[in-house]
Amino acid sequence: MKLVFLHSSDTHGFLLPTDYQNKTDYNAPFSLSRVSSVIKAEKKKYGDNNVVVTDAGDCLQGSSLASYAHSTGDYSDLRKFTEAYNAVGYDARCLGNHDFNFGLDYLSYYVDNNKAPIINDNVLDAETEVPFFGREYVIIKRNGLKIGILGITTQYVPHREPKENVAGLKFASAYEKIKHYAKILRPQVDILAVMYHGGFESDPETGRATEPHSGENEGYKILTEIPEVDVFLTGHQHHSLNLVTKNTAIVQPGYRGEAVAEVIVEVDDNTKKITNMTTKLIDTKDYAPDPAVVEKIADLDKRTQEWLDKPIAHLNKPARIENAMKGRIEGAPFINLIQQMQLWFTKADVSATAVMSETAKGFNETVTMRDVLLNYPYANAYQLCRVKLTGKELRHIIEYSAGFLKKDKDGKIGFIDRWIKPKPTLYNFDVFYPVEYETDLSKPEGERLTKLTLHGKPIEDDKIYHLAVNNYRATGGGFYPEYSMDKIETRLDKDYVQMFSEYLTHGDVQVDIKKNYKFYLSFSFS
Repeated sequence: MKLVFLHSSDTHGFLLPTDYQNKTDYNAPFSLSRVSSVIKAEKKKYGDNNVVVTDAGDCLQGSSLASYAHSTGDYSDLRKFTEAYNAVGYDARCLGNHDFNFGLDYLSYYVDNNKAPIINDNVLDAETEVPFFGREYVIIKRNGLKIGILGITTQYVPHREPKENVAGLKFASAYEKIKHYAKILRPQVDILAVMYHGGFESDPETGRATEPHSGENEGYKILTEIPEVDVFLTGHQHHSLNLVTKNTAIVQPGYRGEAVAEVIVEVDDNTKKITNMTTKLIDTKDYAPDPAVVEKIADLDKRTQEWLDKPIAHLNKPARIENAMKGRIEGAPFINLIQQMQLWFTKADVSATAVMSETAKGFNETVTMRDVLLNYPYANAYQLCRVKLTGKELRHIIEYSAGFLKKDKDGKIGFIDRWIKPKPTLYNFDVFYPVEYETDLSKPEGERLTKLTLHGKPIEDDKIYHLAVNNYRATGGGFYPEYSMDKIETRLDKDYVQMFSEYLTHGDVQVDIKKNYKFYLSFSFS
């Protein structure tokens, strides 16, 4: 017999096939509505009694529609949002780190209104150490088989969230909890599956480290040290994965509902032992949006479009960015505007920011909410911090960022492959302001800075400086050196949407158009 797992993750509130950049374009090759159509087509193909449908979180934040649903303060809008997910017909779900972005009350309402059980093994009540949400596991019966499902979330959530969003919670190691519950559940079931909002710290096949082993992603450790797991349904890294290795089927379906991951488990009819497993990713672009999802949020979508077009500020001149790649390397007025805003709020010495969107175009004279969310898509998720650093630590941070760059095949400056493949993660590449710095990419990593001054004076190793940067980076996001929780002096009690609205309307904002950094090659090499 065959058992089929259909898995989604990291839809980030993209319920409809649009990124809201073009008001009339609903033909984007992703969305929960397309995911739903894939799932229903596969259920029809294999039969409901042979299919298990799962999701690994990051649903509440990311899209303009998700931002609007939260902004109204009306939980009836959150209910409509949640009903769209209910229309898909999930059997089990777990939470993602971004599901905590809007606080525990918002998340609790979402959890309580999900028809599918939320499986949660490692987000615990800090006092009792029992799961704060949902249940530890579920056993689903399909065609005479017992399928056990566990659910875990990256333990790194407290490193990214303000304290009030995780108050009273303890985030335990995903590995430790799966190790514990696998021994309990495995004897009771024929197949054991794990939903994990987390990814792989090392290549699943070779074991080669792909990032620092910080505990954020523990997938490889789970894969290699917990043999009880048959099916590993992952997310968080936005990667596209489908493989079978070490007697485990592994999938991860990308981002925004661009694919549904499918695992087909073949089982001996008599012994109920697994005889074979195959995996694949089904692109959703080839499937029309599911009307059952679309109708749930039609009114919410209409109001989102109206909200996005409301002007929130006027600039004395545009703050544009020609394109994201060029802007990162050469600078742009839009990047400077973000830096100016961060310095204005924090009174810091230096500011650091990344270009958060590959399609960022910056601002015209009239700035709408659509402009803010499309240019800074994490605007609702991040907060601004002021970090205390020595000059030496600041230098290390800037050197690390310079390590993203290399000479490309055409002899030009470009980004090294690991920040572009398999998914672009250039939101981790920071530039700095108003320091003036120059970086010679011909030199070895860590020794590339040839100039680093602030207001005409060299940065001093032993002197204390204050840096404005978002909380994702201030807590080590992007694997930067030197950042740590104890160096955060203040964290603003407002998100970037609020900051843009306040800063751009506080007075006559003069956009700085100067370029304060330069990357270059001092000589050619092969």
